[in-house]
Amino acid sequence: MLSKKINLLMISSSSALGGGTKHMFSLGDSLKKEFKVCYALPLNNHFNKYLNAKNHIYINERKLDLRDIIKLLIFVNSESIDIIHAHGKGAGVIGRFVSFFSKKPIIYTFHGIHLKCHSWYKRLIYIIYEFLLGWIDSKKVLVSKSEKFYARKSKIFLGNKSIIINNGVSNMSLKKIDQIDKKQNLSRNETKINVISVCRFVKQKNIKDIVLIAKELSHIQFSIIGDGPLWKEINLLIVEKKINNIMMLGKKNNIFKYLYSADIYLSTSLYEGLPISILEAMSIGLPIVASNVIGNCDTIENEKSGFLYDLSDINNAVDFLEKLSSCKSLRKKMGIQAFQRQRKLFSKNIMLNSYKKLYKKEYLKHLENKNI
Repeated sequence: MLSKKINLLMISSSSALGGGTKHMFSLGDSLKKEFKVCYALPLNNHFNKYLNAKNHIYINERKLDLRDIIKLLIFVNSESIDIIHAHGKGAGVIGRFVSFFSKKPIIYTFHGIHLKCHSWYKRLIYIIYEFLLGWIDSKKVLVSKSEKFYARKSKIFLGNKSIIINNGVSNMSLKKIDQIDKKQNLSRNETKINVISVCRFVKQKNIKDIVLIAKELSHIQFSIIGDGPLWKEINLLIVEKKINNIMMLGKKNNIFKYLYSADIYLSTSLYEGLPISILEAMSIGLPIVASNVIGNCDTIENEKSGFLYDLSDINNAVDFLEKLSSCKSLRKKMGIQAFQRQRKLFSKNIMLNSYKKLYKKEYLKHLENKNI
């Protein structure tokens, strides 16, 4: 039994409304009764509900700045931080420096490893960087089995410090197959099947493929929730292809209102860690069609709770969507299996218990090392 609350500092170098920051705040908010949780992140009003005058410090967006490191060292000392938890690569760089100079243990969560998207020399630099500084980590958290497999295959230094903790989401009520929220109905035509995607408009999410898939399925309505730097480019592509069955819904605060009005969830990502958006769709019982890439492949069982398609084969994705859209009983069967799989493997409570154990274990280990 611990005699005090463990003080945590969560770091993110991105303020974007992505899975990493969403995971960080979901985790921190759920732990605040048992732990003192503080945050370091770039300025963004999206997360004000989690922040107060004393529990956070602002740092630069995706930039290594000596002033940020100094500010964080002062903050760690003034707030008596016990453990640093860095979320994502940028946060890992800053967090490791702060950990080294403050002598506080650091837990590093990768939140997606994507070396294939970089040139060979950038990949080499990253691998060398992880080899040189990875020893600083007290524990490395990978959010899916495929992410850990890819890390080892790519020669990223893990040592004996790695652990898999699956991302988890809240258990929502099961969507009824005929459930339609008239206020949030996503289709211009109520008889159309609704396929929904929730993602940031960035290269990783491969949104162009959603557009190309929608072009082949004019009898199905597609809806995309999110925003980002590629918003204009995707809009221009839709106009260029003369597609009228895609609704660009922008950023939404409560996506479940829209998920409950959808019939199928689609992900065309190039890579993931373990996608929160797919897990949320599974949590209400939507069948999934997703690219068979790192992270996505851990979410569903192919041909049981949805379909995984080859990233290079858009026609394969079209066939799976056609199959699901034309068979109500198949959507129901796969949706229920997705719902049950989320409860079993990707529940928020399972994730929270794993992190609680990890924080307490690393805190006690740090105390023991100090007393040696």
